[in-house]
Amino acid sequence: MRRTRLVRAAVWVAVAAGPLALAASCARPDAVVRTRPAPVTPSGTTNVPMTDPGGYAELFLDVWLRAGHGEESAAAQQLRVLAPSVQPPSWGKHTPKAERMTVVRSVPQGGPRWSVTVAISFKEPVGSSAKSAGTGQGGGARYFAVPLVVKDAGTVPGAGSGFVVPAAPMEVSAPRSIEAPDSRYGSEVLADSPLSRTAEDFLRAYLGMAEGAERYLAPGVSLPALASAPFETVRVEEVRSQQQTDGTATGGTTAHLLVQITATDADGGQWPLSYALSLKARDGRWEVLALQSGLEDSGPQAKRSAKHTAATAAVHDPYLTTQAAPEAHR
Repeated sequence: MRRTRLVRAAVWVAVAAGPLALAASCARPDAVVRTRPAPVTPSGTTNVPMTDPGGYAELFLDVWLRAGHGEESAAAQQLRVLAPSVQPPSWGKHTPKAERMTVVRSVPQGGPRWSVTVAISFKEPVGSSAKSAGTGQGGGARYFAVPLVVKDAGTVPGAGSGFVVPAAPMEVSAPRSIEAPDSRYGSEVLADSPLSRTAEDFLRAYLGMAEGAERYLAPGVSLPALASAPFETVRVEEVRSQQQTDGTATGGTTAHLLVQITATDADGGQWPLSYALSLKARDGRWEVLALQSGLEDSGPQAKRSAKHTAATAAVHDPYLTTQAAPEAHR
């Protein structure tokens, strides 16, 4: 009897615990699921690309030159906005006319300050004096350094970017010429060798003399065709290599060539051109791996495998790209 009463009491306690637990859960506030907030980059540390001030310098010089027609001209009024403290030029009998402007150097001066050198080609001599003609300045390129203060408000279109020219430009000397580096292509390749003939056939096809330039490319390498085929003939003047070679397509051999050609257009004009080619021997024939600049390093770096060269062609050369190309056309 006593055992029966204990079992019955336990059952009643269990039944009563259900409503009590429900009431307790309703009285307790809801649990909060805490999530980690997404990282926010402070506005002061946003990577904003540096403004290229070259266009501002060209704009200023164009306005500055045209402002010499008169203080009330539209260019003179614009000059007062772009460079309030800069006086416009005053032209005499001959007005200089800029044919082309090209930025040749941009040097940061700290913070938003820049010095930009612009080359200006004039349509005709600036002034008619014998001195101008004798120094070769007339009708040639002249160089002007423009001081600039540029403020960029960010990458949002229409943001409050602006610039000012705090002082007049100064004419400076032309960049000095330097000696050309020694050629990396010290070995001459025989004209009748398989290597020279492959380079010639490829260039003739690439420049429009024949069809199928792609058949000379290594697997996985593609070369966009020229937009036009302006040449009627291509004559190879010289083929030189970075390494000593007899031109035989020995398996696994890599060759780096500099091919000097003369291409003749439909009007009889002759174009002296040079092409730096990287080729690799495979299955008894030469295949083009890359169309290069001709300034690449020789030695171990130039002896990369064909697989590595093809995989990196799109990075080092804007003309050649890699793709998963079938070999059926070979």
